[in-house]
Amino acid sequence: MSDLLNDVWGSDSDSIIQGESRDLKKLQEQHFKRGYVDGISGSKEIKLQEGFDEAFPLGSRLGMEVGKLIGVLQCLDFKHGHQDDALHRDFQLAQKELKIDRILTKSMFDSNLDLHGEHQILSKWSSIVMIHCNKYSISIH
Repeated sequence: MSDLLNDVWGSDSDSIIQGESRDLKKLQEQHFKRGYVDGISGSKEIKLQEGFDEAFPLGSRLGMEVGKLIGVLQCLDFKHGHQDDALHRDFQLAQKELKIDRILTKSMFDSNLDLHGEHQILSKWSSIVMIHCNKYSISIH
């Protein structure tokens, strides 16, 4: 009879332990996944902020330079573009070539987000703008 009682109680306790073990394991997996996702998300946010903090000064400087070049060409085009076809064409082309996605393209920067020397597109357009400014005796500095 004692074997029968041990067997009855032993079977129940084993299945309860196994059920609790499965539930515990499932709960651990859920917490692990949640922790993993939270960790990845937090890391991405930190890295995103760090990247923004590092790149913003350069990006804003380049953006201001683009704005200056486009603004000068726009003013010159407004005043002289109707009689100066080259100026008018340059203004239209500058609006295409100086779009931000062309200025901030990966190929212009190294892995540390530093500019490879002088920005080629901005350098090109600075020269073109200076030619037009000199033509009309305009000083932009």
